[in-house]
Amino acid sequence: MLGNVVTGKNLEICLNSDNLLTLPINLNSAFIAGANRVELCSSMHLDGLSPDSTAIKLCAQQIPAHGELLVMIRPVANTFVANNKILNKMIREITRAADLGATGVVFGAISKSEIDINTTQKLVLCAQKNGLKTTFHRAFDCINDKQQAIKQLIDLGIDRVLTNGNHWNANQPILHNLYQLEQLIEEAQNQIEIVIGGGVTTKSAGKLWQLADGNLVSLHTHSGVLNNKGYINPLLISEILDTTEKQALND
Repeated sequence: MLGNVVTGKNLEICLNSDNLLTLPINLNSAFIAGANRVELCSSMHLDGLSPDSTAIKLCAQQIPAHGELLVMIRPVANTFVANNKILNKMIREITRAADLGATGVVFGAISKSEIDINTTQKLVLCAQKNGLKTTFHRAFDCINDKQQAIKQLIDLGIDRVLTNGNHWNANQPILHNLYQLEQLIEEAQNQIEIVIGGGVTTKSAGKLWQLADGNLVSLHTHSGVLNNKGYINPLLISEILDTTEKQALND
């Protein structure tokens, strides 16, 4: 069963596509344990890049009818700036993801600490043309005026935005800036889904779920549900879904 059916909570699991042996196992574990959707990335040591066709096709063939498969569209590491060459490659990757069975794509483009409106608009139009949901990834956390950026993403027709609440290079724990997350959720007015990620664990989930109460908010995790061999531990997913603010305060 999906997490939202059982608990009213939406949980997204980021999967590393580099190991094709563990990938299908982790995919099945994520959904069986209660996740709503998975985000497929390669090269997690580079903060996530575009997965290859083999990995996308493998996941698309095994995704449950009620689940979502989001594909990272990030062909180049160490930058969130997209020149024309990168933009054209991203557009091709969006089309490929749709052709291979993805239900959504995850991308981001910024310029001078602001959303690159023209680039993002082209990416959104390509995704919408292919019937894909859109998520603006954590390039958002490099932006200075996040309230303005939320409004821009809504106007652009982005479905979701992934954020930690802290600046991209701050290296702060996810609970450090709950006020910023509260402000973003208020600014969003349920017109865009706020996906909270970058440090979601069984310890932090309780306070974060409290922010989701009555709002279009979901949680996103990767390493927080993995064991030391790179496999998903379904019990950790269940614990994240089952935890409450009261439990978090008692820890």
